[in-house]
Amino acid sequence: MIDTHCHLDLLSEEVRREDLRDPSLEYLITVGYDRKTIQNALKIVSEHEHVLCAIGFHPHEADRVSDEDIEWLREAVKKNPKVRAIGETGLDFYRNYSDRKNQEEVFRKQIALAKELGLPLVIHMRDAEEETLRILREEGAYEVGGVMHCFSGSYETMKKAVDLGFYISYSGVITYRNAGNLRDVVRRTPTTRILLETDAPFLTPQPVRGKQNRPSYIWHTAKVLTELLPNTSLEDVDRMTSENAKLVFNIGNNGRRETVTYVINNRLYINLTNKCNLHCSFCQRERERNFMVKGYWVWISRDPSVEEVIREIGDPSRYEEIVFCGYGEPTLRFSALKKIAAWVKSRGGRVRVDTNGLLFTFLPREKLRELRGLVDVWSVSLNAPDAETYRRVCRPTQPDAFEKVIAFIREALREGFEVVVSAVDCPGVDMEKTRKLAEEMGAKWKHRPYEVVG
Repeated sequence: MIDTHCHLDLLSEEVRREDLRDPSLEYLITVGYDRKTIQNALKIVSEHEHVLCAIGFHPHEADRVSDEDIEWLREAVKKNPKVRAIGETGLDFYRNYSDRKNQEEVFRKQIALAKELGLPLVIHMRDAEEETLRILREEGAYEVGGVMHCFSGSYETMKKAVDLGFYISYSGVITYRNAGNLRDVVRRTPTTRILLETDAPFLTPQPVRGKQNRPSYIWHTAKVLTELLPNTSLEDVDRMTSENAKLVFNIGNNGRRETVTYVINNRLYINLTNKCNLHCSFCQRERERNFMVKGYWVWISRDPSVEEVIREIGDPSRYEEIVFCGYGEPTLRFSALKKIAAWVKSRGGRVRVDTNGLLFTFLPREKLRELRGLVDVWSVSLNAPDAETYRRVCRPTQPDAFEKVIAFIREALREGFEVVVSAVDCPGVDMEKTRKLAEEMGAKWKHRPYEVVG
């Protein structure tokens, strides 16, 4: 099990020592929320291999956070690879320990920092659901995604957060007798987006309420989760939530060299992100991350910055084309894609973007126009001739995803882009109907073979 949110420095020394040795806990993510606890978190991760951290400024601290503090945080993150997220940050309009305007300002600055450094966010949200989601949308937080920490909101809020690319982390609160409404939300949360946390030493679960919470108590919450999800064992919950945690916090590269750019047949590919807003049944990332592409291991522990990518590209005119295509969906990092593509084009390069076509699920159609002259070719993975097949094969979280892909293809063609529509020849997909649909829209067609990997 992975405890995705705890405060190890706030535990008693005895409890901390015992739980750091608990063999049932694969990883612990300790969280720093002000200068003192951030320094504590960095010290703890330096002493324990299986402990990682998230660091940032809590909304309660907003009145005291200066630009110098944000710069200090930036340098602390850049110096320590065991920092896997920015936060917890967000809004707390319940306690109002800091001015609401200051909370929003500090929140926005930390979202920008997360985007700059390619790290996910850990979001604290209390009595501020609408405001938090609005700021996440306005600041483009979908580019990095992250975790809605200790979630206790409504189904509608959960769904909007998932659509923004966030994972939903549940704590011991789901074990409480008066948490019936929250348990209903848990039942309706996509299992691919569920995380577990303790928030130790706070929010001790049943049946150990009254004691100091600790990471090893996460199993009490896990057992309740097995009761809420149909046909789910404790082993299933352990595996499912642990793999989700490894995805969002980029855990477990096993010392491999990370591939930001790679060259195949004189084309340079840019691995801009691991994140994807689909869970396609045929996709290798849905089975494992030990995935090699022509000898390249295409998993990265964090999203690379624009500067890193440009540095690795060198002279783009050396290549037949520059292709945004890695393990995830490149349009989720729209602003980074736009900046890199502009740089490539200014130096005589040709740009192709391989996409699932779901840009319009998180950005308005007008944004596509901003890429005219920067992207030469859109290669769109359609993968189905109709909405029903698309839902079965691609497993989107958005109910109208197929329609959004079709809209993207048509709009890209109207804007004058070259568009190549592709489909993977996997069981249950009528490739001939998919080809006809692509060609009727005016796009080019590409047949992609289905690779069965054991």
